[in-house]
Amino acid sequence: MSYNIFLAALLFLLPTQTPIFHPAPPLNQGHSHNDYWRPHPLYDALHLGFKSVEADVFLIDTTLQVGHEPAALQRTKALQSLYLDPLRKIQQSQGSFYIKPAELWLFVDFKNDGPATYARLRQILARYRPMLSTPSNPRPNGVRVILTGGYPRAEVLADPDALVFLDGQLADLGPTAPTTICTVNGDWATYFKWNGTGPMPAAEAARLRTWNDQAQRTGQKIRFWNLSATTPAQRRAMWAALLRYPAVLVGADELVELKQTIDAQPKS
Repeated sequence: MSYNIFLAALLFLLPTQTPIFHPAPPLNQGHSHNDYWRPHPLYDALHLGFKSVEADVFLIDTTLQVGHEPAALQRTKALQSLYLDPLRKIQQSQGSFYIKPAELWLFVDFKNDGPATYARLRQILARYRPMLSTPSNPRPNGVRVILTGGYPRAEVLADPDALVFLDGQLADLGPTAPTTICTVNGDWATYFKWNGTGPMPAAEAARLRTWNDQAQRTGQKIRFWNLSATTPAQRRAMWAALLRYPAVLVGADELVELKQTIDAQPKS
C-alpha cells in the first residue's frame, strides 16, 4: 500500500478506532496545533511525521483533562489516555516514533491553576520517566514535555529535578535564557502585518531572519500563533515563507495540507 493510500484510508477510520502505528520520516518544523481536535489525537500527527503536538489541559480534581474549554472536557479524555500511555506503548513496541531517531515534543498548555497543575503533572510524569527526554537526561528517541500557557515559571525553573522544558516568550531568545527554555512563542499579529498576500515586506523578513538566526545559535525554536491568513492560499503562502527559517515551528490545524507544503519545499 502506498503512503498516500494509507493516509487516505486513515481518514476513514472511525474516531473510536486506534490506528495501527506506522513510523514516518520526522517533519522537523511541523507542529500540530490543538492536536486533541483530530479524529485520532496524536496518531494522525505521528502518521504524518509531525514532531510536535499540543494539548491544552485543565486540572479537574486530580485529573489533567484535555480540551479547549471547560464545557468540552471529559474525564475519559485525560493527558495519560490520549498522549502519555499511547506514547509509552509505541516506544516500548517500536523503539522510536519515527523511521530514524528523533524526539517527540509534547506541548502541555496550562489552562487553569498553574501551581496545582504543575504539582499534579510532576506526579504523573514520574511514572513515565523512562520514556522522557529531560533537561538532565536527554533521550534521542524520547518524549520532550514542554510547558506553555499559564505554568508557574519561577517554580519550574527552581525545581532541581524538573522533567520538563519550557516555552518562553520572544524576550527569552538568546544565550542569557535558562537552558530549559527550548522554545519561545509570539503573537504573529503583534510583530508582523504580512498576511500571505504578495511578498513579505523586507523589514518584516529581516526581523524574522534576525530572530531565526538567534534561535539557531542557542538551539531554540520559535512558534508563532494567530497567523493573519484568511484564505487557504494565504495560509499556504505563510507556511511556505516560515518554512524557509529552520528555527521556526510551523503550527497548523490542517495537518495534511501543511505536510504537503513542507514536502513541496526545495530540499537543502
